[in-house]
Parts: sequence; C-alpha cells; structure tokens
Amino acid sequence: MRNLEVRFKRAPATPHGEFEVVRAEAPHLVHGGILCRARWLAVDPLRLSLADPATPGEIVPALGVYEVIESRNDVFTVGQCVVLDCGMREICASDGRHVIALHPGHSPPWTALGVLGPPGMTAYFGLIDLAGVQAGETVLIAAASSVAGATAGQLAAIKGARAVGVDDTAEKCTWATRHARFATCINSRTENVSRRLRQVAPRGFDIFFDAGSGELLDALLTGRHLAPGARVVLGSDRPDHTRTGHEKAAAEAKVRILRLNLRDYEHRRAEFLKDAIVWYGAHRLVCREDMIDGMENAPVQIAKVLRREHFGQALVRV
Repeated sequence: MRNLEVRFKRAPATPHGEFEVVRAEAPHLVHGGILCRARWLAVDPLRLSLADPATPGEIVPALGVYEVIESRNDVFTVGQCVVLDCGMREICASDGRHVIALHPGHSPPWTALGVLGPPGMTAYFGLIDLAGVQAGETVLIAAASSVAGATAGQLAAIKGARAVGVDDTAEKCTWATRHARFATCINSRTENVSRRLRQVAPRGFDIFFDAGSGELLDALLTGRHLAPGARVVLGSDRPDHTRTGHEKAAAEAKVRILRLNLRDYEHRRAEFLKDAIVWYGAHRLVCREDMIDGMENAPVQIAKVLRREHFGQALVRV
C-alpha cells in the first residue's frame, strides 16, 4: 500500500523549502483502531512556525480529513470521513481516540479543517465567548483573509459590530471587504498603518482579534489605538505571542489580554457547529481556499505558506 509522507529535510525550514516527500511503510492496524487514507491536508502557518526548528526526518505537522479504509473499531466504519492530526502523511493508523467524525454539515468535507473546524472555532469562541463582542463595537482583526481572521470579521458583522481588517496585499483586502463583510481593510505594505487605524477608529478599538504572530500588538499598544476596557484576544497559544512589555503596556492602557486555548472548548464543538453550519449554509460565513493537488506537490504549498504567498486556507488535496 502506497504511503507518501512529507518530512523536514533539514532544520530550520526556510521559505525556499527544506522538505522532502518519501515513501514509507504503511502503519499496521491494531485492535480497536482504524486505518485511514488522507483526502485533504491543511498547511497551517502557525503550526509550521511552532515546529521550527524541527528535527530532520520529522513529519511536517498537518491536520487532515481522512477516509476510513479499515476498521476494528465499534464507532468508526469503513468509508466514513474523520478528522485526524497525523501530520502530512497519506496513510494514518489511529487507536480511535482523538478522532472527530465529520458532521453532515461539513460540506464540502474540507470545511472541517477551516471555517467549520479549529480556525472557525477559534474565531467563534474567541470573539463571542472570551471577548463578548457587542453590537456597535469596533473590532480590529489581523490577517483578515486567513480562515480565523475572515471568520472573526464575519462573526463581528453577524453580531452587529464593525469589523476592520489588516492584511498584506490589496487583493486580500479587497476580498475581505467585498466577500467577508469587513467595513474596511488596511494594507500593511502600502499604507501607514498607525495613521489609518486612527482614521477608522479615532476613539480606539474595542476588540483586537489576533490568531497569528502578534506583530500588530506592539503598534496598537504603543500608538494607543485600543479603547479603555478593550479586549485583546490571542487565538494562538504560542509562548512568544506576548511579551512582558505587552502585559505591562496593556495594564497601563486598561486593556485586557485574553488567551484562547481551543482545547478548553472542545466539549462545546456541537454548540459551535449548530450556529456555524447555519451561517455557512446561508453564505453569511465564507472562506477562500488555496488548494494544490497531490502529495508530491505538498512541499510547494508549504514553501508558499512560509513565504506568506498563500491566499486563504492552504490545502493539499491528496
């Protein structure tokens, strides 16, 4: 049985690509387990950055939608599609734990990796539960065209708030305003970000949602672009997302920094899907996919993500 895997060729990985596709032996099925074949794999820039530096030969991290091809499990059956965190590999064996069955509303199936998956949950619980977004508030969102960013902007609009995005190309900003219901979007490469932030929110932002690197947080705190009582939602659990200086500056500005650990909300997945599937079906939640075909081409997609050249959710269709 063919089993291709994408591994780090050398460390650290660079935007020019330091990955290799290798043929490995297919894993063995154990009692109570399932054997699955990948259908779609998500290339997550945050997970790539957390894996750097990686050990040469290590599997590139990736969440995927898999089809069960063999089963010795009482819950999962052959032909069923599930979400697994197996890394970027074609064939995956699981003992049946930490496996998520696709909901009928996951249509197309790869939405389980994006707008109806972890990035969507990050936006939903970060904005609605942690930040408690209210109608009439102004919400600033970094990486507006990313899955989590775009979902957060649309959720803000659904809740009656005003969404302002920041992204790094005119094309991404245009998409955010035309398709994702952002009131406006600031191009960080061609515009004076601090000046534009002051123009679009002279009284400051009520919420800042950041599921990325935290690069914009410095400018917000030093430029006093956050309103007193503002909430900063960090959708990433990376250890360097905030520094001691951030915490001090936030306290002086009377701003709350809120960290979202998605694992704390896993038991509320059904609550998220109940709302999100309805909104997605009504086209109130949209997401742009950047898809490439074939495991052989996965290193090209990974390198593109590292260079920040992808637009929307980066996927590999196997």
